Amino acid sequence: MNLTDLIFIFLFLPCSLLAYYVVRKELKEYVLLAISLVFYAFGTFHYFIRFVECTAVTVVLGRMMYAVRKKKCISLPLLVLGAAFNIAVLAHYKYGLTFGLLGQPVLMPLGISFFTFKAISYLADIYKGKLELSGVPVKDALYLSFFPQIQSGPLSRYGDMLAPAGSLGNISKGVCRFVIGFNKKILLANVLVNITDEVFSVSPASSSPLYLWLGAVCYSLQIYYDFSGYSDMAIGISNMFGYECPENFIYPYTTPSVSKFWRKWHVTLGAWFRDYVYIPLGGSRCKAGWRVYVNLFAVWILTGIWHGTSSNFIVWGLGYFAVIAFEKMTGLPDKLKAKPVKILYRVLILLFINFQWVIFRSKSLHAGLSYIKWMFLPGSDPLGNARAMFLLRDYLPFIVCGLVFCVPVVSLVRKHVASKPVPRSCLAVVACAVSVLLFLWGVSFVIAGRTNPFAYANF
Repeated sequence: MNLTDLIFIFLFLPCSLLAYYVVRKELKEYVLLAISLVFYAFGTFHYFIRFVECTAVTVVLGRMMYAVRKKKCISLPLLVLGAAFNIAVLAHYKYGLTFGLLGQPVLMPLGISFFTFKAISYLADIYKGKLELSGVPVKDALYLSFFPQIQSGPLSRYGDMLAPAGSLGNISKGVCRFVIGFNKKILLANVLVNITDEVFSVSPASSSPLYLWLGAVCYSLQIYYDFSGYSDMAIGISNMFGYECPENFIYPYTTPSVSKFWRKWHVTLGAWFRDYVYIPLGGSRCKAGWRVYVNLFAVWILTGIWHGTSSNFIVWGLGYFAVIAFEKMTGLPDKLKAKPVKILYRVLILLFINFQWVIFRSKSLHAGLSYIKWMFLPGSDPLGNARAMFLLRDYLPFIVCGLVFCVPVVSLVRKHVASKPVPRSCLAVVACAVSVLLFLWGVSFVIAGRTNPFAYANF
């Protein structure tokens, strides 16, 4: 079941909310856990038992660690065992790793990568003494299996699942956030994918630079609206049930540097690597300066591998390591004083990020590098430019909207009218009406079958 499926939106979600809010307070977590398990069973029923087993093993080990948390000689082996168990499951399903042999990855259980990272954070935080567990393990199991976040995050922490505050206000806020995410996914990401799928399926050598640039820019927009759309929907659903969910995207394409880009893009993944890899390795506090770069290298090689073991993902991760290390060594862009130079640096950063997405999207490293090369060389297809202009003409409104809403336009307008009651009220009414109309338009797209799975469901 997908968050954009009409069955989910108009049947599963309303029934789940009704069941959750009609039961007594002490039963709400049990009901929500049951709802999450039903959602998972609908998603990949073949792996449902394995998912329950992984959840049970993680919770049992976590509870055992919590019982002996002051005895590190016992809790440390339990932490290692729990982390190794979850990593082994991930390695088997995602990378086909079995008994030390790397084979073809098998069909992945729903959200296996995100489940593994949540499980490790749960176990590590218990070991560090950061968590106070309740008397019953239902909250632990709910944290690991909470259905809005199981497919593609955000990677919340155990503390986010504490003390839910369910109310009509939360439901209203959640519905608004869900509609925003739905519109992003259906009306922007699912439309732009028509361009990117076409362009990336053509040989770059037999195309034209304009055609390739169009595909690259549209993919940067597509993956942003696809993944941030899912995050908005997950945050919205969490709010409906009274839970806070961490932000995952903060207008990443407005970044002044590559280092800060990863504080705005997939924020919870970056925070996870910071807290459970970078800082335990010593972070930036190592006495030997070179160790800092070793720690950064470890983070980015693991980030690349997390997305996949093919060479393009590895190089994609190493590319970010190289530029972030360069910025750290040189102090750029903070040392830049002249405004034109700062603007130029931002442009170069956006070009680098765009090239990174080309490598990320391509079927192989060779295909990605070839694509980038032919973005600057004249292709052999004289019709390439004509095709690019045709696509631009047909999809221009969607591309323009994608570019405009990459920056905090709405936030700036709201800030401008915040102290003016009448304009503020008018803006709220207009924004609500536009969101509803766009939602209905998006529903018509889904009914017509014009939808695609979420891109990060593959990771």
